[in-house]
Amino acid sequence: MLSIVENTANIKPAKFTKHADGEKHVHSHSLGLNGESFRSEKNLKIAFFLTIFILIVEFSGAIISKSMALYSNSGHILVDASSLLLAWFAQKQIRKIPNGKNTYGYHRMGILAALLNSLLLLIISAVLIYESYLRLLRPEIVNSKIMIIFPIVSLFINVLIGLKIHKDIHNNLNLKGSFFHILGDSLISIAIIAAGIIIYFTGFDYVDPIMSLIVSPIIAIGAFSVINETINILLEGVPKEIDFLKVKNEILKARGVKEVHDLHIWSMSKSFRLLSAHILIGENISNSSDICCIIDDIQKTLKEKFEINHVVIQPELTICDMTNTFCIHQNV
Repeated sequence: MLSIVENTANIKPAKFTKHADGEKHVHSHSLGLNGESFRSEKNLKIAFFLTIFILIVEFSGAIISKSMALYSNSGHILVDASSLLLAWFAQKQIRKIPNGKNTYGYHRMGILAALLNSLLLLIISAVLIYESYLRLLRPEIVNSKIMIIFPIVSLFINVLIGLKIHKDIHNNLNLKGSFFHILGDSLISIAIIAAGIIIYFTGFDYVDPIMSLIVSPIIAIGAFSVINETINILLEGVPKEIDFLKVKNEILKARGVKEVHDLHIWSMSKSFRLLSAHILIGENISNSSDICCIIDDIQKTLKEKFEINHVVIQPELTICDMTNTFCIHQNV
């Protein structure tokens, strides 16, 4: 039985192995890093310090206006600052080089931080709902002008932060969680501005807690979305963007492949996807160079069509025992 391990991450350097027929095949064996990691870390750093500035603005406004909405939002922003700090820390961990103890590196640090951020979001959502309920029971007179001016400043800065990190959220679950924090802040700021305008013209103080009750569930929905995705990654489930059967069929289309089994697809982070599989090679193919070419073709297809970065393929000349779900092969 032959065993060939391939890593197809978009990194370098690469090693060239020359086979008997003179043909060269490229094999890359380092997880490496690309510019996205450094850009994400820089954006998180900027976002963190801007969020600290927003926190100072919102809390000052809460003290001056005596607005419970601004006090609640200050607490939410404090959690946002913590989440961005966690995300920044996690991104620095991701850049660490894999070692003998952590052979895949520290990609899961970002996932754990994203999960913690989302849990904090749920807690804040619950607190906002509870505080809004208390305010409905005991409304207080607030300074509506301050309720309008200070959230406008916060909203402007949040928009800058959101634009800064939005382009990276599709490939970074941790940034996605932080983006939902910022989106929640922006929605709350808009709600507080709207409440301040209505209170200013009508004196109807109940608008303040009502707005908070409308916005809080939106924050929770974003948190649940991230939690669901992080749990799937931690359980090593198939990434939601990938169709398991389509991947299997693409491998079966490769020249010389008769069967695919013991196929597993999972991810270490939002952008780092992995696959391992056993393939049964046809009887007419026994040359090691031909088998290597087949694996190279499979690698290329999986990378181009499904963005699977790291692939481990084990070619076999005889079928293995699958009675216990996982492949058990007695031949050597």
